[in-house]
Amino acid sequence: MKKIYFLLVILLLSFSSIIAQTSNVEYIEVIGSSVSTVKEVGELVDPYVYQSAIDLSDLEVSLKKQAFINLMLPSILISKYKLELTRNSVLAIVNSEFAPSLEDEVFLVKLKKSYKCKSNIELLSRLQTHPTSIVIAQAALESGWGTSRFYKEANNIFGVWSYSKNEARIKASETRDGTAVYVKKYASLPESIASYFKTLARGPYSSFRIEREKIEDVYLLTPHLKLYSELKEEYVLRLENLIRYNKLTQYDNYLLKVNYTEEYVE
Repeated sequence: MKKIYFLLVILLLSFSSIIAQTSNVEYIEVIGSSVSTVKEVGELVDPYVYQSAIDLSDLEVSLKKQAFINLMLPSILISKYKLELTRNSVLAIVNSEFAPSLEDEVFLVKLKKSYKCKSNIELLSRLQTHPTSIVIAQAALESGWGTSRFYKEANNIFGVWSYSKNEARIKASETRDGTAVYVKKYASLPESIASYFKTLARGPYSSFRIEREKIEDVYLLTPHLKLYSELKEEYVLRLENLIRYNKLTQYDNYLLKVNYTEEYVE
């Protein structure tokens, strides 16, 4: 018998089902909606899950910013971790010397449908993640550091719009050319973050997706997000200033605390 640890499994094993069994995140659900329930985070982040938005409006600015970061980081890292596991599973299937099983074929077909793409290469690109500092910055900008109505009433951290009356949503106060505008309403904060990653994966951000596969430099990536907002270049400038002023790149090195298990194969 040969013992293979999680990190080696990702590189060496061929089947997605095996990879999924080698790690575990024991989520810590945080009950309550008061600011006092927000847990501090360190460089090794406990997987706290906050189901509902916590209003940070009454906090002094510096305290509000840190509370918001503490609130967002665990769910951001959980979403990134899940995407990375899924991407590694796809890589294992694609790079296997064996023909994919029916189960793996179905797995790939479902993912391609979900991410609106046709090829494995495109799927891998859409499952790629990007620096945590960019995620925090966009969340802070779009939610006013946890004070916006969309954030408080709809768990909508990133200002994602709704175009379907068949989904949960709330009406915005402003209109576009006299037409009502809606934003999506999420059941939880983690759901909002997962939706954000899928929005960037499926939306008109192809240059961003291409570049994030090649580089990790935050300030080289942000210009490719100009289509995220009607402000375009001004949005990018605000994003970069927010990252720089609040020293958000330090969080790019923060890791999610995960329980790694041993897998034995013959």
